[in-house]
Amino acid sequence: MASRRDELNAYSFARKRTNAAFLKPLPNGSIESAPKPLKAVVPSIVMGVVVLVGFGACGILKPVAPQGWDTVGANVIVGSDSTTRYVVLPNTDAGGKSHKLLHPVLNLASARLLLDPNKFQVVQVKDSELDGKLPHGPAVGIPYAPDRLPGKDEVDKPKVWAVCDRPGSGENSKPQQTVFVLGGKDKDLVEGKGKLDNDQALYIEDPKGQRWLVDEKGVAFQFDATLGGKIRPSQGPEKANSDLQRIIFGDSAEPQKVSQQFMDTLIKSPVPIAMPRISGAGQRTTAMGVPDSVRTIGTVLQARNGQQKYVVQADGVYKVSDFVANLLLEGLNAKDVHPDGTAMKPVEVSTTSMTLKQDAEGRAETYLGKIQGTDIDMPWPTETVSAANNFKQGSQTGGLINPTDNGVSCSVYKGTNTKYPGEANKKLGFPNGVPNMQTWVGRDYPAKIAPGASSYVTPGNGLLYRQASTPSAKFGSLFLVTDTGLRYSVPENNDGEKAGKANQEGGQSQLRLGYKDAHPPLILKTWSELLSAGPSLDVQSAHKPQAS
Repeated sequence: MASRRDELNAYSFARKRTNAAFLKPLPNGSIESAPKPLKAVVPSIVMGVVVLVGFGACGILKPVAPQGWDTVGANVIVGSDSTTRYVVLPNTDAGGKSHKLLHPVLNLASARLLLDPNKFQVVQVKDSELDGKLPHGPAVGIPYAPDRLPGKDEVDKPKVWAVCDRPGSGENSKPQQTVFVLGGKDKDLVEGKGKLDNDQALYIEDPKGQRWLVDEKGVAFQFDATLGGKIRPSQGPEKANSDLQRIIFGDSAEPQKVSQQFMDTLIKSPVPIAMPRISGAGQRTTAMGVPDSVRTIGTVLQARNGQQKYVVQADGVYKVSDFVANLLLEGLNAKDVHPDGTAMKPVEVSTTSMTLKQDAEGRAETYLGKIQGTDIDMPWPTETVSAANNFKQGSQTGGLINPTDNGVSCSVYKGTNTKYPGEANKKLGFPNGVPNMQTWVGRDYPAKIAPGASSYVTPGNGLLYRQASTPSAKFGSLFLVTDTGLRYSVPENNDGEKAGKANQEGGQSQLRLGYKDAHPPLILKTWSELLSAGPSLDVQSAHKPQAS
């Protein structure tokens, strides 16, 4: 009789044969070589678990919608496929029940005005989630508001403004004009070889036919040979002015016609450029300190081995700038000193042979060094100047070596002001500080512009500023310039001479646009209005539904 052990062995053998029959061992192998069932199943189970964990992690790291995406007034929601932008706003139905509505929004500026600035963020959500989670409302926003806003760290930093004119296409056509607001590296576009130096000037003509000299600091001088009627030239004022311009710029220079807007940006000198005429010119002086060989009043002297020039007057020898000396050598003074018409040239002398006329503080006096009756320096150029915009004859400025018919002249404002001592600020018409200006010329505009465009703002840049209606204003309306080339009004509760409170509508608009800590600079109206106006950026307008 079989023992219990034999029965157990027989059972195990029969089970293995059955498994081997199903799992198909090798034909010449034993039942011991058959694959083990668990050995094949366990790896599959492990692999399945790994795949499930991977999909779970992917769902956590990249969900269909981030948590809190539908919070009211917090997020700009971007559809992942359509890239349509939405905002979630509260709504009350006819029954008085409050619920959320998902509104398409026209642009980023409108979205910012509608959202809480402390919670503002941009989130991406699957379009399938947007289509099924919340009911949709009408599109909202301000048409033509900017879709890109300047960064908060740059929005109140000084920008360089430039208005550039070039001749029109026809003989009597108006000048072509473009406005530039430059930030970052673009500021260098109006520097370099095109920037005027102190021996260069613009020679321009305004729409009324008045001709002007504009120096390298943006100061514009009228030509007035009569000095406001104080001088009566023998050949008449028109001929005298023509002679004055010829002496300064030469026979071949022609003035460039510019717009009135261009003229309005310039600093107008309170003193026109006139033909100086020394009292008693041609007679002899008996003043001490004058060399015997050059005692004729009106004689222009030049230091040996130097460039400094001087002029002999009845009471002594005065220093004189090169600009004024040139007018004395070729103008009415020359006729008084040399009645026979011979050319007048500076006489070289040793500085040790003469004693200069001194002021009360012991400093050498300069002829026409101050505005008469004041202690303010004469704003005239100090060097002899050439017309940097003499484009038809060619110019060394701005690389314009070859003549051109359509060169560009620019009035440039650096975005800052300087307060001068004494009454100089008021005399020049800028009691809050004189604008820091310069002038620039080139063969083409300082930056490439799109065809038909009349303005250029550095991409990604802009400026939040207050528009000063007059040079004496200390407050003004708030505007935002963006790289669209437009200026957008940012309404305030009080646009007068006093600032509104931050919690009023105006403060809310600035706050919601992300410029809470910005300190907008003052920009004169003459510069601000060179840019075309865009729509007003305010919260109420941003809430308005728009037709599809």
